[in-house]
Amino acid sequence: MPQPVKFKSGRIYCAGDLYLPPGFSQSRKFPGLVVGHGTAQTKKSLADQGEFFSRAGYVVLAIDYRSFGESEGEPRGQLFPLIQVEDFRNGVSFLQRLPGLDPERIGIWGTSNSGGIVIYAAAVDRRIKAVVAQVPVVDHYRWMRWLRSQREWWELLARVEEDRQRRYDSGEGARIPVSTLDTFCYRPLLQNMVARTRAAMEKTGKPPLAPGATDVLLESVEKALEFSATRMIDRIAPRALSIITTKDDDAHPIEQIVEAYEMAREPKSLTLLDMYVLDVYWEPGLSIALGKAAEWYDEYLKA
Repeated sequence: MPQPVKFKSGRIYCAGDLYLPPGFSQSRKFPGLVVGHGTAQTKKSLADQGEFFSRAGYVVLAIDYRSFGESEGEPRGQLFPLIQVEDFRNGVSFLQRLPGLDPERIGIWGTSNSGGIVIYAAAVDRRIKAVVAQVPVVDHYRWMRWLRSQREWWELLARVEEDRQRRYDSGEGARIPVSTLDTFCYRPLLQNMVARTRAAMEKTGKPPLAPGATDVLLESVEKALEFSATRMIDRIAPRALSIITTKDDDAHPIEQIVEAYEMAREPKSLTLLDMYVLDVYWEPGLSIALGKAAEWYDEYLKA
């Protein structure tokens, strides 16, 4: 079972679950990983990843971003990419002070929305020696535009502008129900994704992601529109970057992922899995995707 921990991030404390590898001893120097999930999820959705990577020999810190899950932070639901970058970096600082962990062998892992977060974090923090971005959103502005018709796009920008004026006038912004995510992604384009999620849940008896926040701030859209991991990706080298994505993905445009990858410098790796995007969260796809990530970490954090 993971150990619950708290770590400082800014002026508050974030919550984490610490997974220790078999045979862990404070007298040794194990490699470590900080792992975080995607949109509005919590560390409860990271149990499979924490257990997998710890069995592979890593000390794993699964985090709740500030204002989500068990972490502090008000108002709740601040899905702000740059703040989440800071939470990853402070998770690295926490691991560096952990007895039994080698501070020179720390990597990070993120998926979907946090796939872009970890790319950005690795680009700006040299302490991160290896990063794996799974089915990542690499440019939030282009991603949200790709998901919409022209009319829907202008409607989104109008809502963002109205909310900024509302925050100025009243000090309080609007909120978006996570159950619909109507401002983020669940448009007609992704109806197939929703249908396949329901079918898989009926087959496996569980959702791919544990319920997280009930809503997020609409201001999160504004902050996302300003964020791009693609513009930073070339700064990761000479540290190691792996992107693991799927050939069948109606949520993350593959052309944007490939374009970002081509801008990165060596050492780097792009893995295209022959499966549907949500299969990375269920078996057998989950172990396949995480196995590819573990191979990358082994090469650059254990060698």
